[in-house]
Amino acid sequence: MNSISFVTLREAEKLAEKKINIKKFNWLQSGAEDNFTTIKNITDLQNLKIKPFHLKGVGKINLKKNFFGKRLSSPLVLSPMGHQTQFHSRGEIETAKGVNEINSLGFFSTQGRMSLNDIRKKNSNANLCWTIFPFGDKKWILEEIKNAEKNKCLAIVLCIDANVRSHRYLDRESRYDARKFGDRTNPLPPNPSIALNFNWQLVRYIKIKTKLPLIIKGVLSYEDALNSIKNKVDGIWISNHGGRMFNSGISGVESILEIKKKFPKNKIKILIDGGVRKGSDVLKLLCLGADFVGIGRPALHGLILNGYKGVADIFNILNSELKATMENGGFKNFKDCKISRIKF
Repeated sequence: MNSISFVTLREAEKLAEKKINIKKFNWLQSGAEDNFTTIKNITDLQNLKIKPFHLKGVGKINLKKNFFGKRLSSPLVLSPMGHQTQFHSRGEIETAKGVNEINSLGFFSTQGRMSLNDIRKKNSNANLCWTIFPFGDKKWILEEIKNAEKNKCLAIVLCIDANVRSHRYLDRESRYDARKFGDRTNPLPPNPSIALNFNWQLVRYIKIKTKLPLIIKGVLSYEDALNSIKNKVDGIWISNHGGRMFNSGISGVESILEIKKKFPKNKIKILIDGGVRKGSDVLKLLCLGADFVGIGRPALHGLILNGYKGVADIFNILNSELKATMENGGFKNFKDCKISRIKF
């Protein structure tokens, strides 16, 4: 297959739309209901401004970050996404390869098409984390935890914001259901309806059952952040699922501002995603207090165009933009990423 050249994320998005069936593309781009929250993720990031400081002797910038002891090439990581085999026959196996090419970190999930065993088998050295959607009883969840440990995952993630399939106008009007297309080696979860019955006791249960770091994904309120902290999790992931699940209108930017205001001194690891399309977006989120920044749709645009190489290229472009933004803005290192550098 001939590779398709792209040099920016917006060019990759345009080319990906041309390459695949429009119904598939609409499914990927769609958010809950009318896409209001999906769009707000992007616009709230755009509306933030970064104050540049000059003649700072920036020197050589090091983008590397430690994720629970593992050295990564940058704070940019891959968010978990389902149904990837509709965009590439190898789906998550290929995405993991792309992330591994640039020594980043890939999050994959029980909602994915390729099993964790298959992802690991084809990516023996990749940095992987396993995301559990609570779509089964505790026995099933424990089996997923043990399999993640066996496959040397760096952390367990519990996704709390995706209990049922949302109404997404764009993909429903396209008459396309991604669940019906693409290969699968990952077994379907046994009982999705059980997710509606769980409470924070599930977090305490998981903490007891594994020594791996536990991250709670889908946090949007300081109340959920507080519950996470009270239950001694190792990280929170501020996310509205790319605006795909709940059309609340609350963006990641709004959430991290509220959470950091309520818990200014708490040292819990913070991951965030939603709306990142430029290197300056990454820097803004780091200034707001994030430790790691996830991307979703842009990585799949790269996957559609050039498989694992396309995924790696998306990360390389964003990391190059992040570095240039730090150099031009007078950021010597990530310690300079402070909320005082943001103008509202």
